[in-house]
Amino acid sequence: MNLATMMACATCRIALTEHNSGDSIVYRHPVSDDGHEVAPVNADLIKRVFHSCHTCTDAPPMWNYHTGHIEILSLSSGIAADYSDQWHVCLRCAQLIEADDSDALTARCAGLMRWHPDSDEYTILRTLQRGIVLSREGRTLLTTTNWPPARISADMMPKIRDRFSGLLRGPANLPAAINDRDQRQNLARQFDLIPMYWINQEFTNLVNTVSADRPPAWVTDEIAPSTSGLLAWPDPVGQTGQLAAVSWTPEGDGWQVIGYRSIGSGIDEDLMPTLRHEIGWLVPIHAEHIARGTPLGGSHPLGPLITTWLLINQQMAEAVPAKLPKGTTRAYQRSRRPAPEVKIVQIRARDTTPLPERAEQTGPRTRAKPDHRFWVSGHPRQQAYGPGRSLRREIEIQPFLKGDEHLPIKLSTTVRILGGRPGEAGDMSPE
Repeated sequence: MNLATMMACATCRIALTEHNSGDSIVYRHPVSDDGHEVAPVNADLIKRVFHSCHTCTDAPPMWNYHTGHIEILSLSSGIAADYSDQWHVCLRCAQLIEADDSDALTARCAGLMRWHPDSDEYTILRTLQRGIVLSREGRTLLTTTNWPPARISADMMPKIRDRFSGLLRGPANLPAAINDRDQRQNLARQFDLIPMYWINQEFTNLVNTVSADRPPAWVTDEIAPSTSGLLAWPDPVGQTGQLAAVSWTPEGDGWQVIGYRSIGSGIDEDLMPTLRHEIGWLVPIHAEHIARGTPLGGSHPLGPLITTWLLINQQMAEAVPAKLPKGTTRAYQRSRRPAPEVKIVQIRARDTTPLPERAEQTGPRTRAKPDHRFWVSGHPRQQAYGPGRSLRREIEIQPFLKGDEHLPIKLSTTVRILGGRPGEAGDMSPE
């Protein structure tokens, strides 16, 4: 389930709020309606979508606050307004709401809007925001805000894991797909112990190069580096450029797999300690149960993870222990926890022995060797076994990169719009 899909109204270009109605999702205008029906579409299809804090309109939203339904009637001005019961709120406004300080919240928001304290607008705003603070019933972490990504390093992995584990144990709600309290507690316990993998930059570049065109691979225990784990790349990967990390934990006949985006900036510097304490670095953007044997292609949202697993499984990479800061290991010792282990996954060192020069061909012609590496699709093979290897059984061969490791990788001829120079419609680059 894609948790990062933002829906907006095609008429007014405002990001919509979601309301669960039984088995379906109903989209509503935030704050209040202006008379037209909601026309929900994927926000990626609309230019200049308004997706800002509903209280101050000044910053990207971090939380979705749930309140009672708020209606305001101003006798002095004769204004009657029907508002919402969900509010997208930025981190700074959220701090004032959590402090039960509605007066400071109103002063901040009215100041940004330049409303005088004696105006009707100020009075209505103060009443509205007092209603939000007093009637709030909880808050949910928003996963649709496209934050500038963080650059993740190996020594950050223990803190990243611990912060998300704390978020799972905390009172804040997560998207419905991963919000079951019992499942969250179980997942948090697994997170405390799962192995951590950090993919170095060279290997990440390789994953980005070959992942989109990879044929479907079957997700099995054989290609997974461990039964559970948290894996992160230094920079986001995937076709959308959002996937920063992935966790997998055993669940039934397969795994619960969660993909994350990272938060690197986008809020004021003085709020960063609060952000790291309350949320950490990761925000879930994809959640899916993957049964054993499920085929996943390179274009799937979790495709870069499976590509990484395949390359590790094909012995194109090696894992070496990361040297963690002493402060991190001491913190674990003080809490009587086993020292964290982070493995740096890097491309295996290449053989530097010069290749022999091609000898003059004197025998019969043979098939020419390719001058590049390329994906070979998965396929069944009859494997010999038993006495004298006289018996046969069918096994599945996973997709693999064929060709000598010193050769370049063949790029696809597919053309995709990646971006454009100023004044151009887009830059079409072959992958």
